[in-house]
This record gives sequence, C-alpha cells and structure tokens, in this order.
Amino acid sequence: MKTLYICIISIFIGFQTIAQDFWKQMNRPTGGKVFSLAVNNKNEVFAGMGNGVYLSNDDGESWEHIGLLNKIIYSLFIHQNGNIFAGTGGGTNLYRMDNIGGGWTPLISGIGNVISIMSNSSGDLFIGTWGEIYKSTDNGDNWTKVFILDNTQLITSIVENIDGTMFAGVTSFIGLGDGGGVYRSFDNGDTWEHSGLTYKYIWSLAINSNGVIFAGSRGDHYLYYGGLYMSDDNGDTWVELRNDVLVTSIVITPNDVIYIGCTNEHGHQGGVFRSFDDGETWELINSGLVGWTNQDIRGLSLSPDGYLYAYRNHLHRSVNPVIYTIDATANPPDGGTVTGAGKYHYGKTVELTATSNTGYDFINCTDEDGTVLTTDSIYSFVVEEDKTLTANFQLQQFEVSAEADPPE
Repeated sequence: MKTLYICIISIFIGFQTIAQDFWKQMNRPTGGKVFSLAVNNKNEVFAGMGNGVYLSNDDGESWEHIGLLNKIIYSLFIHQNGNIFAGTGGGTNLYRMDNIGGGWTPLISGIGNVISIMSNSSGDLFIGTWGEIYKSTDNGDNWTKVFILDNTQLITSIVENIDGTMFAGVTSFIGLGDGGGVYRSFDNGDTWEHSGLTYKYIWSLAINSNGVIFAGSRGDHYLYYGGLYMSDDNGDTWVELRNDVLVTSIVITPNDVIYIGCTNEHGHQGGVFRSFDDGETWELINSGLVGWTNQDIRGLSLSPDGYLYAYRNHLHRSVNPVIYTIDATANPPDGGTVTGAGKYHYGKTVELTATSNTGYDFINCTDEDGTVLTTDSIYSFVVEEDKTLTANFQLQQFEVSAEADPPE
C-alpha cells in the first residue's frame, strides 16, 4: 500500500530585522545616460550608452568599452544562441557580436532607430523601429519587412505569448489621431492586426506564466495619462489597472511578481512599483534611489541570477536577488517524489510535499551539505539564498520468521 508523508517547508524570505535599502547604486560607464542594458547567463553586464557598448565582469564595479564608439545604443538583446545584438540610430542601425572581443558585424542600415529587439521561441529575430517591424530567420544576416505603420509611430516592444501569438507595443508622437496601442500576430510575425489601446503610448509589454499580457503606457495624446493595462484573453479586450503613472518598462519574474519602472515626468511619481497580486495592489520600492533624477526610471532588466537592474540617468541593482531558486529532489529517485520546488520571491511560503512510492518510507529532509533539517512533517526557516533540499526515503525492511512443524 502506498503511504503518503508530508514534508512542508515554510520558507519566509522576508524583510530583515534591520531595514535596508532595496536598491544600491552602481558605478555607471562614462557616456551619459544608460539607454539599454542586458545580462547574460555568465552574469556579464552589457550597458548601451550614448557612446557605444560597455561590459562589466564584476557586477558593475568596473567597465570596459567594447565597441560602437559614437553610437547611441537604444537597445541590447542577448539571443538564446549567445549572440549579442545592439540597436542604434543613423547609418547602420543594427549590429551583432558573435564572441566578446570579436568585433561587431553590421547587419542592416537606413531603417531608423532600432528601439526593440527580440527573438521568439523558434529563434527568429524581430526588430522594431519607426513605423516598421523587420524579421530575420537566419540570425540577422537577412531581413524582411513584415509590418508598416506611418513614420510618426515607434515600435517600442515586441513579445511572444505562451501560445505563440506575438504582440507589439506602439507609441505615437502626433498628438491626435489613431496612433499608439498594441498590435498582434497569429502567424509568427508575418502579418499584424490592431489589438487595442488606441491613443495610448505603449512603451513596454510583458507576459506572465499564465499568458496574461501587461502593457505599460508612458502617456497618451490627451493629458499625459499613462498607466498599466492587462489582457487575459490574448489581446481581445484590455482592462485598466492604473492610470496615475507613466510606465516605461515592465519586468515579470518567473513566479509572476510584476515590477514597473516609471518616469517622473509631468509631475508623476517616478521609480519602481511592485505587485504580488497581478496588479491589484502596488508597493513603491524606491529605497536606495536618492534624489529626483534617480527616480526617472526608463528601463528595468532581470538578470539570470535573479537581480533586478534599473537605469537611465543612474544605474542601480537590487541589493538582494528578487527571485530565489528552491530545488528539491528525492533520494533515492525510486523512493518517491517531491513537489513544490521552483522560483519564489522573498516573503512567499513554499510547501514541499514528499510522497513515498510503494515499498519505501520517508525518513527526513536534508540540505545540500547533508545536514538533517527535520524528521517532522513541518519545518520553518528563513531563506536568503538559493537552496537545494533533499527528501530522503528508505526501502522498507521486514523480518520473516519460519519454523518447522514438527521440528524433526
């Protein structure tokens, strides 16, 4: 008979008893404002400045200029194959670096400022510029124009939903008319249709793990009413979540915590807001952003190791990771299963459930050093780093007695 044992580990990754700032200011490369930023899986930080691309291998303590001098780097993107793409304006508009130190390959010219770069699940590349979207199926060597608007509108963000539907955020600078909003494509970006939010100056799009789309507006053509909008039906309808901030960037963690970066233009509150409940309620997390200009956030970026970056006039990084990875395995693998592991934001409670297979008993939970944490069903502790936990099982053993009758 299969026996069920419960090992519940309550993980409170909460505020420390001594309050500390959420952000710390990093050394910024020379060259003025930070226009773009990307971090690869080696934790190498790339910053796009007004005079080229800079690289840091020590979390922003020092920077090395790696090319494209005198170019404004409006966008940076790291492809899943490891190539780095840089979008600029004027002359050549897009470059690719195959290997750090190997130089930049010019890819496309004469199309205007490349503000957005992305690749979909198939590895196809897309770039957004003034009124146009271009697509490449060969790592950027050749490009096809797949979407055209008038040149007063700018493609600021391109994303892919979990079902393959693609979305493009558009802003406009014409004051009145039909500019701005969100467009979508059902055929891998080959054709596009309007999805909604006309007149809204959409600067950022993001999608959570359930396929819910969030669109951030930096204003509209009326009275600079920016805000945040949500669609849970793949862009058919949109719901307004906020109308009191000018949203320039959105980051959603793997466990669906939403961060929005906001500019302080036109008297609005700048900085970064956070929501744990899909945008129903919000918390301002500006501690560590000192001064008015520091709260003018134009970009957010989440690194593979879980740190959040905020940038524009200054460069900041979260003091601690905003996501933690909790791994849990069964030992031996045939002994049972463990559910509940994953990526979690601090302050969340995790329940790990260990279920023994037939013929095994659950023994205890141990950490990565083999230390026994508990033999009880409930164990609570504070986590400030990634954790690897093991649910240990033991093969059941039985004593079998036998005797002869009669003894002779």
